[in-house]
Amino acid sequence: MEELSRRNFVGMAATVAAAVPMAGSAFADEKSAVSSAADAASAAKDGETQAAATDALTFNGGALTSAEQHATLDSYDWTTDRLTVQGIAEQAKEVSDEEAQVILDNEPTITQDYVQADGTVVPAVYIMLRNRLQRLGQGVGNEVKDGCWDYLMHNFTEDEAAFYLKLPMYRYFNDEEAGEAAGMSSEDAKDLCDDLSYRGLLNRVTRAGVNFYHTLAYAHGMLEFTMNRYEEDGYLNDVFGMLGADYSYTSRNQGSAMYYTVPVEKDVLGETEVLPYTDWEKIIDRNEVLAVSPCQCRTFKPLMKGMKPGELCDHPLETCISTGEQAQYYIENGIGRQIDKDEAKQIIQNSVDAGMVIEVMNTKQCDVICSCHGDCCAILSGYIAMGGDVENLKYVSNYQLEVDREKCIKCGACVDRCPMFTIEMTDDGPQVGNLCVRCGQCATVCPVGARKLVARPEDERVELPNSMIDDYRAKALERAKRGYIKDFDPAKVQAQ
Repeated sequence: MEELSRRNFVGMAATVAAAVPMAGSAFADEKSAVSSAADAASAAKDGETQAAATDALTFNGGALTSAEQHATLDSYDWTTDRLTVQGIAEQAKEVSDEEAQVILDNEPTITQDYVQADGTVVPAVYIMLRNRLQRLGQGVGNEVKDGCWDYLMHNFTEDEAAFYLKLPMYRYFNDEEAGEAAGMSSEDAKDLCDDLSYRGLLNRVTRAGVNFYHTLAYAHGMLEFTMNRYEEDGYLNDVFGMLGADYSYTSRNQGSAMYYTVPVEKDVLGETEVLPYTDWEKIIDRNEVLAVSPCQCRTFKPLMKGMKPGELCDHPLETCISTGEQAQYYIENGIGRQIDKDEAKQIIQNSVDAGMVIEVMNTKQCDVICSCHGDCCAILSGYIAMGGDVENLKYVSNYQLEVDREKCIKCGACVDRCPMFTIEMTDDGPQVGNLCVRCGQCATVCPVGARKLVARPEDERVELPNSMIDDYRAKALERAKRGYIKDFDPAKVQAQ
């Protein structure tokens, strides 16, 4: 770790920790903090007050929402050495996977409980478990606030949380390995693993009659696998309350997308090859087990507004298709119903006809196929809320959109069709904004074939990880390189 400190890359978790207040007064008065941040951002326009404005903004303990953080990024430094967001990504390239793995492995042992403002005691084991979730996939955000441990406290006993912390990460394990790691019999470990997995807190596959498991990230993972609980009183407050305000930004600027976009149909492709893992019909054909579930976003977003699932928009609700071992898990856990290939294809075709984006989990296994739209998808609407100024948009597709302006008749059909609302009609014809996810929907309605998707140059294409576990680790490594992983320790807060 001494060598890593000398490199001074991305601030590192410990360095960021020293720079930012984590609790107490840092988030006691949200209105005051937001007001101060707005004043600071305004002051930042004056070069002489740039440093003062930066110091007034908070990353890990403040009351800023993700949207407010994003609005002040021009004056907001994310590390102690005053790197810009773009600078963080560049310096991260200098950090090896081995060095980043040291950060992931360097989890502190928390021994002190944390007392929230209302007097609720958060046992140390839950603080460690939330710190662990920062090391899986997209994490949960560094900002902590009262209530951010409620989900874990309501869904894990202290013994279960302690057991979970001993389980291997980034790989499948069986009951014997779980028992050995936790210091218990394989029979007891199996009972615990099965129970946690059927509650959507641990993944499970069955191979040759043997159950294998792996620990879950927040998303894709616990959030999706507990969707049958969304309508329980207080559940959504718990699960989303676990997230720090920085989650929205860091998860969209992490060097890879959560899901990637595939062409809605082959007819939208120009004179180009059909790239691997981008043909949704082939993805369906190669899997013998398929399941469909309600769209998580079109379920929880209306519920959070006091509406019924599916009421927030006019798009179909039962559209989330899982494949292979993932589908088997959905079926066995009662969060998806089994369907055949014909029904799966019809569901996706209906989504295409409804003007939706077809997204697939960011893996070669393509465990999930989603039907999304900018007006109802949490991921896509997040891109829109941030004005498209997010790094992940570079990674959502290995295609690019080409427009033949000589063919274009300026009819405006593409403007009306775009699910990201990013095509604008001008005197020079339709102009594509920076929110384009290369879905190809605009090409489906172009009457003269002026719009086509073509493969990006080979050296610009994104290499997909093989499985969800591989994606978890790849994202965690990149986030470690960027300084996005920070551990909360009540003892350090008290010392401040």
